[in-house]
Amino acid sequence: MSATNRGAIRRESDFYATPLSAFTPLLPYLDKTARHWEPACGDGRLVDSMRQHDIECDGTDLNSGQNFFESTRQVPAIITNPPYSLAFEFCVKAVTLAPEVWMLLRLNFLASQKRRTWFIGNEPSALFVLSHRPCFTDNGKTDATDYGWYFWGTRHKGIIHL
Repeated sequence: MSATNRGAIRRESDFYATPLSAFTPLLPYLDKTARHWEPACGDGRLVDSMRQHDIECDGTDLNSGQNFFESTRQVPAIITNPPYSLAFEFCVKAVTLAPEVWMLLRLNFLASQKRRTWFIGNEPSALFVLSHRPCFTDNGKTDATDYGWYFWGTRHKGIIHL
């Protein structure tokens, strides 16, 4: 959900569930041999989808009492659509816990003075650009923001269009 603060009332805990239409195209690129962790799983839809596609996944969420930022749990892969207000913090933490990290973020997430220094040493190895704008609300309308799955790891390189 765009954080442009154009007068819209934001949802509690910045909860904007990932539309499966934004996740399903990514499934062929996930490592089916690795156990994934979804640390901001919300209603569990990504966890359920991965399990339906024979990808092992655990899901936790702050609203169910598990704080990602307190974890020291090392895992093979982390995948999430983080609360946008904490997206940068999620990226910083995730790359310390897993050799593969997937984050659903706005494409312009890269354009930030605040994140510039961190990105210089932690540039994503791949960006999976969504060819359509997802709808994160129940009204069926998309916002005016483009999104992609940012990937840190060694298996994928470059820009991939989904």
